Amino acid sequence: MGGLHASVQRRIDALLDDAEASRTIVVASHGDADALKRRASRGQLASPAENLYARDAYWSGLDPAERALHLMRAEASRHPTWRFRSYSAALVWGLDVPHALVGALHIIADRPPNAPHCRARRPSSRDDYALRDGMNVTSFWQTVAECLCEAPFSYGLAIADSALHMRGTTNEELLDRLSIAADRTGIAQARLIASCADGRAENGGESRVRAYLIAQGYQIPELQVEFPNPTDPAHPYRVDFFWGLIGPRGTIGEFDGMGKYRDPQLLNGRTTIEVLVAERQRESRLTLLGHPVLRFTYQDLLHPIRLSRALESAGIPRDHVEARRWHDAWDQVKRH
Repeated sequence: MGGLHASVQRRIDALLDDAEASRTIVVASHGDADALKRRASRGQLASPAENLYARDAYWSGLDPAERALHLMRAEASRHPTWRFRSYSAALVWGLDVPHALVGALHIIADRPPNAPHCRARRPSSRDDYALRDGMNVTSFWQTVAECLCEAPFSYGLAIADSALHMRGTTNEELLDRLSIAADRTGIAQARLIASCADGRAENGGESRVRAYLIAQGYQIPELQVEFPNPTDPAHPYRVDFFWGLIGPRGTIGEFDGMGKYRDPQLLNGRTTIEVLVAERQRESRLTLLGHPVLRFTYQDLLHPIRLSRALESAGIPRDHVEARRWHDAWDQVKRH
């Protein structure tokens, strides 16, 4: 009996190992369901959806986007007729989807499931699909269009910016591509978001800061501006934002995402401390040029009053009439 139990445990461990290597999670088969449930009841496994399991430590180490992608791969294996759409498809395409939007899977299915982790609709004759990363998803531009029809402004701008950045195109083309969703609810807001998009933005945090600036009537800075490096002229500095008309020399704005301190690819072999030291050196050298540096974080996005205070302390001009005009335009498109 002990040997049988050990054999089951070895099989479960092998399933979990294989799932992690494939960046997915285990779909419980009939023969392994009880053993997986027992491990989950002891806190060793996470179960993000019925009959789906991952080691708790592994699952806890994933960010929300990676969790959604793992869940999608598992669901694609047990529901091969499902198609992923909207924010879920956007993750597969590599678009910058804010974490607040990835809590549920967005799918197209002939028989929409009654599952709390899924938001489903039935197929349409106008749906356009592609196979990517082994999953059936809506095409790139249909995905972008659906996201912009559904997302709040700041989140939608992050997705629109990343679409332009990824494809190296303009918001004029994006507006043209939105014809794929011309009769969809939300198309008016999608067009408004697209009109504000800028592919120079390099991450969702930068886009969301700019969305706040737009909505609150602050002067919009130039994006990704280069400055000379006074100690190494061959390697100039590129900054996220630059307000060139503030004071005699202008003001630099930088968004501090946590990825560059945690993501192994962004760390590029350096430790977090080494990256922090390099950031401080970079800022000190930028200030040698006479430009004060204004830094933003995700915490500022969660507490917009902090953004306002920082912008006002830096003297960034604000036009309250322009802000009111923008909010009126947004309210109007939300009614269509």
